[in-house]
Parts: sequence; structure tokens; C-alpha cells
Amino acid sequence: MQHRLIWFRDDLRVNDNAALSAALDCQCDVAISAVFLSADSDWKDFHYGRNRLYYTEQLLRNLSEQLAALGIVLEVVRLDSYQAQVTWVAGYCESRSVTDLFLNQEYQWNERIRDHQIVERLPDVTVHTYVDRVLMQPGTVLTGDNRYYSVFSPFKRRWLSIYQEHATGVFDFAGHSRESIKPSAWDPICDQPDSDLSLFPTTESDARALLDEFVTQRLTNYEANRNNPSVLGTSRLSGALARGLLSPRQCVQAAEVTLNRPITEFPSHAFSWINELIWRDFYQHLLVGFPDLSKNKAFRPETERLRWRNNPLDIEAWKNGRTGIPIVDAGMRELATTGWMHNRVRMIVAQFLTKNLLCDWRIGEAHFMKYLVDSDLGSNNGGWQWSASTGTDAAPYFRVFNPVSQGETHDPDAEYVTRFIPELASVPIKKRHSPWSATLPDRYPAPIVDLKSSRQRAIDAFKELKS
Repeated sequence: MQHRLIWFRDDLRVNDNAALSAALDCQCDVAISAVFLSADSDWKDFHYGRNRLYYTEQLLRNLSEQLAALGIVLEVVRLDSYQAQVTWVAGYCESRSVTDLFLNQEYQWNERIRDHQIVERLPDVTVHTYVDRVLMQPGTVLTGDNRYYSVFSPFKRRWLSIYQEHATGVFDFAGHSRESIKPSAWDPICDQPDSDLSLFPTTESDARALLDEFVTQRLTNYEANRNNPSVLGTSRLSGALARGLLSPRQCVQAAEVTLNRPITEFPSHAFSWINELIWRDFYQHLLVGFPDLSKNKAFRPETERLRWRNNPLDIEAWKNGRTGIPIVDAGMRELATTGWMHNRVRMIVAQFLTKNLLCDWRIGEAHFMKYLVDSDLGSNNGGWQWSASTGTDAAPYFRVFNPVSQGETHDPDAEYVTRFIPELASVPIKKRHSPWSATLPDRYPAPIVDLKSSRQRAIDAFKELKS
């Protein structure tokens, strides 16, 4: 008798799950088990924070109930490391006579090494791996001489040219008429978050409802509103996508059904959102093509010689939203309060830390990993190295955001700023992005850095690399 084991990772859903669909696609008499394994010490070393872990715990509870309705027990096992995961899976497969292991691919270096070791340890088990986290498998979008792209624009052109050929539709699962059982119990991975995570969906139905609301009500205004942090202009689906409560395939399908056309024929206002899904693919492809990105290294090795200031007082002021620059402080307070930050503001606070304060991008990357529910190595590392001008497709080092003008442009009425910095409500609206030019409230600090001179300091530091 066959015994199939499904190993869940950041793919915590039943619908459109490639590995689960394949494991259930059997009319024969087969035993099916499911497992989720933690790697507590390794995750701590990688800066996984309580928000991410608590959100994962909530999704596991929902997944366990859904699998139980299909007659499948989800076992959640607390382990210390990825190496312990290898040992556990090998032992489980041997003791339970597992014949087939089903899993969805992950693309970080440590996870890829772990999965390679699993295959080596299980010569008598058929290991089935599937593409689930991305729309296009890494290795399918390559340059003419079979290299991984390091710049987004040509990657996107190639991606679009071969998408229809390589893309898969949403997966169904068949052969799942099993008697329901009682869900299992386990010790929580995390019992309390650092932030209020109430805005994030925790069930597949809630995530799907949020997706449907976005594509039917807000997709048409996405291009116009996505850079304004004071309005609900983005999909707010990043957490669900990062933890696998939704798949990118479901996102594409929902948009195509709503607009009644393939993504290659979308008008610009809607394609702007698809463009973000392609960026998401790009960052996952980079992890495979350039493994050093998973090893805490800059993509541009010459930037490792940068003379970062790393002033501890500046770093603490930045983390606590006390820099005296309103749009920066609002973003950092939004992050601490909600476990999320608007994407435009992410770029602003990242450039402020790496350019105006001249602090190592890895400090910011680790802080984001600690608090973001949607923390993901590919996107987080890619965004930070773009902002710091150390990465692939990076912003030119001399292009430094002015956070005041960014705030005035993208939050013109300072609604976002005052939402998270209520002490600025007494400042006239036109002065709220530069309150030092008015009467500064007692409870709000003066700027910790001069924007003009600190910008020049960063440019000079990069120029030193050339000499």
C-alpha cells in the first residue's frame, strides 16, 4: 500500500496547492499524511519575528481543520534547524514506510541544500517537487546565453514572451472523498505577536474575498493610488502570498476573469499590479541564480567596502520612529503597530537609513524581517539592496530620495503621517512633512540629520569606491 507524505512550508492552503493536488490525485487505496516542521534556531538566526510566526500559527490552525475535513491529519513538529528537519523526515519515512514525498519548491540557499539532502537520504522514496511559490519556475527565464537576468526590465520582457508557454493554471484536487477526522493539536509555534495583525486574513475564504474585492473594486485605480499610503490603494495581499494562504496563480486568474482577457492584454492601470507579481518572481529567480543573496552578501561585491557609519543612536531613532522626519517615522510606526508597511514608504525609510544615515542595509533588512508579516528573503533583500544601491537592478547611488518631497508628493494632505504621528495634528497641513519649519510640537523630535549634507555624504562614500 502506498503511503504519501505532504510536507507543507510557506504554502499553507488547500486550494490551488500544487503538491497537495498531486498527492490527492489518486483513486487507489493510499495512506496520506501531512506535516509542517519548524526550524526554531535557524529561523531566529534568519531574524524571523513573532509577527511572522504568529501569523503562520494562525494559518496552520485553519489548514489543520481543512485537511481534517479531507481525512488528513496535519502534524506540526517543533524542530531546531533545517538539519533536524532532514533527520526527522528521513526517520519518519523509514518508520512509516512512506513511498512518496510531496513538496513545493523553495528557493533560498539553505532550503535548497536541505531539500537536496532529503533526496539523497531517501533513495527508496519518490520525492515529487512542484512549482507553487512563483508563476514561472527559476531557470525558465534566462538570457540568450542561458544566464540569470540581473536587471528587471529585460527579465520582464523575456518573462512575458514565454509566460503562456510555461505557465500553469490553478490546480484542482481530485480523489479526496475521505471520511473527515478530528484535527490534531500541538504546542504553538508562537502564542503572541508583537503587533496588531487583525487586518490580515487568516482563512482561505477571507483571503479569496479580499482578492475578489480588490480585482473588482480597486484594480482599475491601482496605478493611480498605489503610491499613496493614506488610501487603500494596494491589494494588501502580500502577507497571504508570502505565507501561501493565496497563490500567485489565483491572483492572475482572478484578475483575468474580472477583465475577461489574458494579462498580456491588460490595460496599463491593471498591468501595474501584474508587474508587481513579476517583480516577486524576479526576486525568487535571483535567489537561485545568485546564491550569495541568501548569504548576507551584497550583490555588488565592491560595495562591501563602503564605510557605513552605523551610529547606534541613529539606528535606534530610526527603528522607533523618532528621526524627526515625519514620513520616515510614520512608516516605522506603521510597521511596529501593524506588522506591515506601505511599499512606497518602505523605499523611503530604506533610503533614509542607508543613504542619509549611512547605515548598512543588513540592519534594516533584519529589522523588517523581525516585524513584517510578509517577510520574505527574496523581496525583502531585493528591496533593501535596491534602496542601498548595492544590489541587482539597484537605484543609482546618486539618486537619493528626499523624504520631505516624497511625503509631500505621495501623502499631500499628510493623512498618513498624522494617522501614525498624532502629535503632528496641531501643525498646519502644509508644514506637516517639515514640521521644523513651523512650531515643532513638544512631543516630536527635531531631525536627527540634515537631509542635504547627509545626501552628499552618501554620494561621496560611494564615489570613494571608484578610487
